[in-house]
Amino acid sequence: MRNLFAAFAAFLVVMFFAPVSHGAAIGTAGSYSADLETQTQKETVLSKIYGSNGKQRMESNAASRSGIMIIRPDKKAMWMLMPDKNMYMEMSLEQRKDMPVRPGDATVKFDKTFIGNETVDGHPAKKYHIKVRREGKMEDSGYMWEATDLHNFPIKFQSEDKSTTSVFKNIKLGPVPATLFEVPAGYNKMNMPMGMPGGMGDMGGMKRPRR
Repeated sequence: MRNLFAAFAAFLVVMFFAPVSHGAAIGTAGSYSADLETQTQKETVLSKIYGSNGKQRMESNAASRSGIMIIRPDKKAMWMLMPDKNMYMEMSLEQRKDMPVRPGDATVKFDKTFIGNETVDGHPAKKYHIKVRREGKMEDSGYMWEATDLHNFPIKFQSEDKSTTSVFKNIKLGPVPATLFEVPAGYNKMNMPMGMPGGMGDMGGMKRPRR
């Protein structure tokens, strides 16, 4: 289970920077499907990602366990599905204190500085350094690459300390089934376990300053 939480944490790193993009804007608009390869200091995690108008779905297999995360900003909810048990957990996006940026957070501002042109997985891309400020105070920072041949799709992300890197591959822009962003029929809701691992807490290498 801890490996699944690590995979989900890597996905939240991507979602953290997504609103900065002015192209396909993973976290805000557009529909797509893609493979996501995330490298950390401990492992490489492969996931399947789907997005549609702000809704997000990540399917991951880690240590022979399958897990699915669905983010629904319109419902202010995040669901973690366990297909092998037909169960799911629900978390409020507003109550997740370990999420640096919550949907619709007007107190957060992004500074985006162009660094240069590079090639990412065969796509021409522009590299940017990103700074995130909340109420004028520095919150986080990292790097983002936008693929210019995919309407500036944010194809790569990297934490400031370069300990976590996520790259989208096999990107397909276009409609995806709406059912992918719903809890399947027959799934039972379970309570959040006490002492739930904090795998999402450091957002895969991005450290938030203490206030």
